[in-house]
Amino acid sequence: MAHTLGWLAIIPLVLLPLAGCDSGSQPQQRPLALPERLEKPHVTDQAQAGGLHLALWDDGGGCKLQVGQTEPSIWLKPMAPCYFMLAAGGQRAQVFRHNKTTLVMAVLGTPAKGKHCGQEVQGLIINGGVKPSTYIMQGSVYCAEQGLQNFQYDLLAK
Repeated sequence: MAHTLGWLAIIPLVLLPLAGCDSGSQPQQRPLALPERLEKPHVTDQAQAGGLHLALWDDGGGCKLQVGQTEPSIWLKPMAPCYFMLAAGGQRAQVFRHNKTTLVMAVLGTPAKGKHCGQEVQGLIINGGVKPSTYIMQGSVYCAEQGLQNFQYDLLAK
């Protein structure tokens, strides 16, 4: 008896949603709400190298570099969001010693499928100050956690 009462309680719950369906009507389609890009510039990544604090900013879809406490003023080629390439283990930004006085870091941007992956990589040459490299790696998908090889940093040092 209790088993039958249980089924009787479930039947209205199953049939209730079906009662509202009209076979001739089309379901109403609502546009999906897409997440908004942050309108204000914001930091996407930070690192320390050569005694300098470096921050990458997403500024309206462009990637900007801030050195120290100055205003972010160096535009980079990869599109935002941009990130520093990470060393093995994926915790700290990878810093390559090009020679006795020059360090090279890599900035990844122009988003691709995957977490912190992109289609463009530009170098940051640190030698007393910071300047972006003229060489930009393109044509593949690079991911921050995978890092780069030494020969790739040599290319970015140009």
